[in-house]
Amino acid sequence: MIRHLLGLMFFLAAAVLVSPCHGVIVFQKGKDEPIRGFLVEETSTHIIVNEVRPSGEVQKWILTRNEIDDIIRAVSEDELAALRNDSVAGYRQYAEDLAAKTEDPEARAMAIRLYVIAAHLAPEEFARSCLLGAAALARTPEEERAFRALAFVLDPEHDATLLKQSKLGASDSSTVSPQRRLELREAVRMLRSGRLAEARRFFARATVQKSMTSYEHVVSQADYETAVQAKGRLPAGLLRKFITLEMALAEVAASAGNVEANEATPWSQLIARRATTPVKPLALEAVTEFDPRACHFVDGKWVRPDGEE
Repeated sequence: MIRHLLGLMFFLAAAVLVSPCHGVIVFQKGKDEPIRGFLVEETSTHIIVNEVRPSGEVQKWILTRNEIDDIIRAVSEDELAALRNDSVAGYRQYAEDLAAKTEDPEARAMAIRLYVIAAHLAPEEFARSCLLGAAALARTPEEERAFRALAFVLDPEHDATLLKQSKLGASDSSTVSPQRRLELREAVRMLRSGRLAEARRFFARATVQKSMTSYEHVVSQADYETAVQAKGRLPAGLLRKFITLEMALAEVAASAGNVEANEATPWSQLIARRATTPVKPLALEAVTEFDPRACHFVDGKWVRPDGEE
């Protein structure tokens, strides 16, 4: 009887752990390079992760708990479920936390959703700052322009500087050459894996120190010193920062010419030549695929508050 009860309890525990697909970074024991993919299944004994290769092919990983050193989850469902429309600042705060993980598509999209929700719930207080935050994370030049236009419309002072266009993804880090990125990435890997002597030699290089200054918004000097003292066993919060930096360094920046070539024609030119192409409505409900009125996260889904249609 006891054996049957234990078996039933194990089955229920395993069933509870099964979750929808979410972005994860999985570190395997004895391996430096993590698996970056989507969590398909999670039980008390194993996990299944789908990793999308650059070719578009999906590789399925089935890993036992004994093989796993750590799992980093970009988005926390518990934190999403705790957000409420009577405390709008919470949406913006979590959006800003996720905005630091721009290398993770799920975190980036969720940050945009939360920014839009906050702008919808408290436009006078949060619309300007949240829409500018969303513009910095925009996935296309067209989306960035739409966020900036909405910030201008909802801003009580209608500050025209809000409409100023910027190149998508432009930052101080864009001045770091690919070679310097690889050098800094190698230093970060060594530090994260506990190879402190080698890491110190890399970080002592003038070129690495100069590159680090372009990423201070991700990892500060204090973070680096704490990581050295941790000797490869980084606390979860600090580990996320270094993973964010490592993955950002791995990205190959698109050329400015390609970005500009794909930009949509400004509305003024469309009107001047009497173009008939449909233009997306300039409203928070239409600017993204996310409905800001669905602001409560319940059982893995975004729903509208009780009583709202």
